[in-house]
Amino acid sequence: MGPIDTPARQALLMEVDKVNAAGGVNGQPIKVNFIDTESKFGAYAPDAKKAIADGANVLVVTCDYDTAAPAALVAEKSNVLNVAPCVGDPIYGPKGGLPNGFSMGDGVPGEGSVMAEFSNKQGYKNAVLLEDTSIKYTQDQCKVFTQRFTELGGKILNTYTYKQGDSVKETVSKIASSPTKPDVIVNCGYNPGGAAVAKEIRDGGLNQPIVSGFGMDGDFWVGSIPNLKDYYVVTYASKNGDDPDPAVNAYAAAFAKKYGSAPAVGGFVTGPTTLQAILEAYKLSGSWDGAKMAAAMETLNNFPTLAGPTSFTKDLHINVNRPMRVLQVKNGKLVYDTEITPTKVDFPQ
Repeated sequence: MGPIDTPARQALLMEVDKVNAAGGVNGQPIKVNFIDTESKFGAYAPDAKKAIADGANVLVVTCDYDTAAPAALVAEKSNVLNVAPCVGDPIYGPKGGLPNGFSMGDGVPGEGSVMAEFSNKQGYKNAVLLEDTSIKYTQDQCKVFTQRFTELGGKILNTYTYKQGDSVKETVSKIASSPTKPDVIVNCGYNPGGAAVAKEIRDGGLNQPIVSGFGMDGDFWVGSIPNLKDYYVVTYASKNGDDPDPAVNAYAAAFAKKYGSAPAVGGFVTGPTTLQAILEAYKLSGSWDGAKMAAAMETLNNFPTLAGPTSFTKDLHINVNRPMRVLQVKNGKLVYDTEITPTKVDFPQ
């Protein structure tokens, strides 16, 4: 999860420094205890127990629901607010047994709906989907795209599945030999496997536009596919200084100055957003009690954050209606193309 988690964590630490420089919280500096689980599933629960035993008021967890859940459940048992910077699954919250759990991410229902609405606006009439079934995020991404795209009059020619690390050469051959060619290929994947899939699509002679979600954000994989073009990624923000929000560009520039390079992905904006929302919940509740902070979080309605307007309800602890950026691969990097706010949000059925 490093390429996704690390930029958010680094940007969150910048926000901590900013708050501490202004006097901290109640005159006390915010302290961050970072525990690297090294993506070892068995480490999440015991490490969460240790963090809480050491006095953590809030637990910030990884950006994938499947791996974050054990730590979040530990926080729930201790009545501790638990926040994921960019989990995309709406199950993170009451639906998943996490009444004190919130994600600052753009939920898959919104992301998949934007992917479909962008494809429709581009004039694509039919699509072929390649779905990575190794995690729930990419499964639901394809489900939502299918639902919204067909609602808009599009047709799904076929959906092929793969698991992270699989070759899709045989699938590419099937698509290439089909009498009906897709207008667009949707790669519901994440890196590094998603990049390998993209390369095999192009190596197999398929030159149709490809659309993906946040799992394919970042320039770090683009160079592995020479002369890649017509590849679009729906994500939080553009990290390369061309985002339509000046505040995002300023934060990206400060990030590059502090860490020596630009953020790896546009999801870096969820790091500062995490702290901004936590401190607002503390301000409203006047307490570090998890249940009280959660109740305060549920009152946020278009609260301004670096990731965009942030809202929660009693039943939905993730954002699904934020405007999202569509980036396009040009000259070996992802650049800003357009911004879309979903006109209708579908939840996976």
